[in-house]
Amino acid sequence: MTRPTARLTRHLRAAGLGLLLAGVAVVPAMAGVVLRAASDVGSAQVRLADLFDGLAPETGSLIAFPAPAPGESMTINARQLDGMARRAEIAWQPSTGTEEVTITRRGQRIPREQIDALITDALDRAPGAGMADEYRLDYTGRAPEVIVAEGLEVMPRLADFIYDPRSERFSARIEVDQGEGLAPLVVVAAGRATAVVSVPVLRERLARGAIIGAGDIDLIEVERRRLTNQQVTDPNQLIGQALRRPGYPGRPLMARDVGTPQLIRKGEMVTMIFRRGGLVLTAQGQALDDGGEGETVRVLNPRSRNTVYGRVAPDGTLEVGDAGPSLARN
Repeated sequence: MTRPTARLTRHLRAAGLGLLLAGVAVVPAMAGVVLRAASDVGSAQVRLADLFDGLAPETGSLIAFPAPAPGESMTINARQLDGMARRAEIAWQPSTGTEEVTITRRGQRIPREQIDALITDALDRAPGAGMADEYRLDYTGRAPEVIVAEGLEVMPRLADFIYDPRSERFSARIEVDQGEGLAPLVVVAAGRATAVVSVPVLRERLARGAIIGAGDIDLIEVERRRLTNQQVTDPNQLIGQALRRPGYPGRPLMARDVGTPQLIRKGEMVTMIFRRGGLVLTAQGQALDDGGEGETVRVLNPRSRNTVYGRVAPDGTLEVGDAGPSLARN
């Protein structure tokens, strides 16, 4: 951004109209001097060669005035240029009075991601922040922009951080060393940090009873405050589970929406197995409940009309406990 002319004028006057030449004789310039329209500088000082082309090396190397801050620009007008040319005995003078030179200080921009990382790291440690996979940062006004001099090895640091978990608002004070004996650059950033959590959803519609595989799952980001205790947040809690009702793509699943895959259906005929020592008895029965692996279901022995309980085995049979007499009468 361009600094006001009045401020620039004060800069130049403070520098003795730029030439910072105390105790140094001015070297007369050669003819054929041409004013530059613009100049990019990398150092903290602007030299006469940054303003005029065609100067002798001794004259061009003389310091004119302090450069703007990294990433900023300033404009030197015809009156100021004329004054510097006269004092340095440069063979140039304005012809229209509208001549000017724009000076831009080159700099290196600290990536926005680096600033975001400072803030999110602080959020992870902030009291009351809770758990989040990541934070969505919405800055108040413009996002923080940090530009420092070229060639510096910069490492921004967080000097102060305030966070209110109820409003999700934060304020951060960031400092960056500028080198060159300058005080640290201070940047203040404020805004809202919304905690988001990755939640598994189905990629496509699945029917009731379908077994969910890893390939059926996508992850979406959901604001943590919108989650309920019943929503499934771990994909591993879905893989291998069966849908208890139809599932739809992109919709978070509740714990009640899934369960152990049903190996036994109510009303089906199932095989009951009783083991004791080397004795193995089998019989057919009618399931009175649905059941998945490891679950206990009731089974009716059609002949004895007795109801027994069995544990569903991985192969869909029922491991029956103290039901030997009932099975033996089968």
